[in-house]
Amino acid sequence: MARLPNVTRDQVPAEFQEAFDELTAETGGVITGGPGSITINSPEMARRRAHLTSYLRFESTFPKKIQELAIITTARIMDCQYVWNAHAPAARRQGVSDALVDAIRDKRPLPSLGPDESAIINFATEFYQTHKVSSNTFQAALGQFGAQHLVELTTLIGGYAQTCFVLNAFEVELPENRTEPVLPV
Repeated sequence: MARLPNVTRDQVPAEFQEAFDELTAETGGVITGGPGSITINSPEMARRRAHLTSYLRFESTFPKKIQELAIITTARIMDCQYVWNAHAPAARRQGVSDALVDAIRDKRPLPSLGPDESAIINFATEFYQTHKVSSNTFQAALGQFGAQHLVELTTLIGGYAQTCFVLNAFEVELPENRTEPVLPV
């Protein structure tokens, strides 16, 4: 069980009930899993966060394969079981090879990569390791994705680091219907 219990509408201050209602409309008034089960404790913050996440996940036009690769790279670096479980199958469906997904999961040497895969993995990994991106790594990523998509991918990577932080800090449990092996952490 996560470190916080599920929130119900009656636990939310009146000025935040509209945001709570909007966020829980599809789930029948409660969110029982995932990052939303934690962020709903601050309904207005959760609502604002959801808009950016929705844009980056569903409206941006950068390649979904690269999106999912960026997310699983972040999940692995952050040792986030929940995000890994949610996105490794999606990465496979979007064309990230099984060999690459498995190598990232197991922290093994990576198989041969395409230039787009190499650019995003190097960009994310270098940032997480050094808290910066070298000129060469930046230029390779910019050349692959262009300014708009690189800004969006960078924001996606940072957003998923935040998601991993929430999930790990509040010990949100994995769903039972997972299809991926858990991360060796």
